[in-house]
Amino acid sequence: MGLKNFLKQQGFIEEDGAGKNKEKTANTGAAPTPVTPTYFPVEQIGQTAAKTTAGDPSFVSPLQSGATNMGEQPDPSFIKFFEDELVKANLPGPDYFEFRQLLVKTQQRMAAKGIVAPEVVLQAVMTSFEAQDATPVKLVEAAKHYKDILKQKNEDFLKGAAAEKNNQLQKRQAALQTHDENIKKLEQQLAQLEQQRKQLEEAVNKEKTQLDVDKSLGKEGIEKIEKAERLINQAHAFMQSSIDTDIKRLQSV
Repeated sequence: MGLKNFLKQQGFIEEDGAGKNKEKTANTGAAPTPVTPTYFPVEQIGQTAAKTTAGDPSFVSPLQSGATNMGEQPDPSFIKFFEDELVKANLPGPDYFEFRQLLVKTQQRMAAKGIVAPEVVLQAVMTSFEAQDATPVKLVEAAKHYKDILKQKNEDFLKGAAAEKNNQLQKRQAALQTHDENIKKLEQQLAQLEQQRKQLEEAVNKEKTQLDVDKSLGKEGIEKIEKAERLINQAHAFMQSSIDTDIKRLQSV
């Protein structure tokens, strides 16, 4: 399994777009399936002391407290990841890889029978391997070979993790840049709308002023017409009265 797929399986990397639906799928997503290392078993630190004796060799017994930085318990999933890489690189024939596997199995079988003496476990396994011409010198040589493989896999893992971390960082920076650009566009639109609002307010004020002016002009025109109407009526009445007077005079002659 590749690094990226492994990290996705363990929940360290989200699928593209998963962040948007994170809240929706938080309660429905399945948790990673627990795994148990085969060749390098890991027990809880607190449980180890009760199950093993102080004389158990470190290559047989589970991890002791303080074996990692600050006593931190390693994740079995990552131990299994490295184990799977060693399985791929396993050399032909019985060597340290098979030796380690048999150590663990023998320790478990003997512990079930109440036999926990480390020298007994080691001697039983060594007898089996010496019969196959796998001497301690050869086992040590093979062990160093596997150590080199683990070192290279660890370096590859860290390089891949750094690359993926940089990829995630670039995604975040791209997302932040997109949001920043969107905010600037919206701010520009707001500024334009504010300018338009000011222009509209000025237009409204101008129309109101013109309205007041037009109201005054209309009032003055109406007053002039009404005055003309009075003058016309007055002239008409005066002339009518004058003619009526003349008619009366003529009729009296």
